[in-house]
Amino acid sequence: MKKQILLTLCLLSSPLISSGGHAAENGWIRGSCENGTSTYRWTDGNRYDGQCVNNLFQGQGTLTLTNGDRYEGQFRNNQKNGRGVYFFANGDRYEGQFANALRHGQGVLTRTNGERYVGQYQNGKKSGRGTFYFLNGDRFEGQWRAGEQSQGTFRWENGNRYEGQFRSAKRHGQGTFNWAHGNSYTGQWRDNQQYGRGEKKWTNGERYEGQWQNDEMSGQGTFYYANGNRFDGGFQDNKNSGQGTYFFSNGDRYVDPWLRGERDGRGTYTDARGNSQAMEFRGGQRLN
Repeated sequence: MKKQILLTLCLLSSPLISSGGHAAENGWIRGSCENGTSTYRWTDGNRYDGQCVNNLFQGQGTLTLTNGDRYEGQFRNNQKNGRGVYFFANGDRYEGQFANALRHGQGVLTRTNGERYVGQYQNGKKSGRGTFYFLNGDRFEGQWRAGEQSQGTFRWENGNRYEGQFRSAKRHGQGTFNWAHGNSYTGQWRDNQQYGRGEKKWTNGERYEGQWQNDEMSGQGTFYYANGNRFDGGFQDNKNSGQGTYFFSNGDRYVDPWLRGERDGRGTYTDARGNSQAMEFRGGQRLN
């Protein structure tokens, strides 16, 4: 696409039409282009038919390229400027605003496979507010920058939804993901994965606040169980790991090391009244 736009820009900037007499002798093949309608043809077969003033493309016209592309719309100073429709040889179509031969302003890009973008462009790229409709029923609505999703809401056909920041078409930065089944995560993302600090809530009432790596609880955090218990400490691979404190809903607590989700090592159990007892576990099994 970028290559095609640049080709057109080069054609419209050709020195063949940069000066009155020289252009008329070398390119104008029909009509008068001092002020009227005419046809300009390049030696490679590309062709312009439309309005012109002082040997410049000016007004309504059609640019037909030998690669199969075609533009119908407004021109000013030899460039696509204003509103027009660009037909691509592969069947894609853009209808909207142009400035200096590039898509610029509000427009609609419709692809032959059924995908569609409705929104703003700047210097030939999606930039500003816009919505992209994917063939599978997904859609993104929000801000674009230099042709890429920047911040907005991505809705999946299956009911999942993400609202937040993007980079290189991936969830990246701060955002909230809501699963169709009711779970949710709010926090930091990196390359489509939960990465950094965040909070996840499950429909069964459980909740985790803390650090994440590659979509897994990893680092320091707090897990709140549905029964009122909670664990505050280290996590790895979605399991309690490292030093931590397990708080029971009745006020008791247990402080010890954990390994792969099980108590592993020497620890201290303290009841709600303050009485303490030393304990030792291996692989979740008490030794004393």
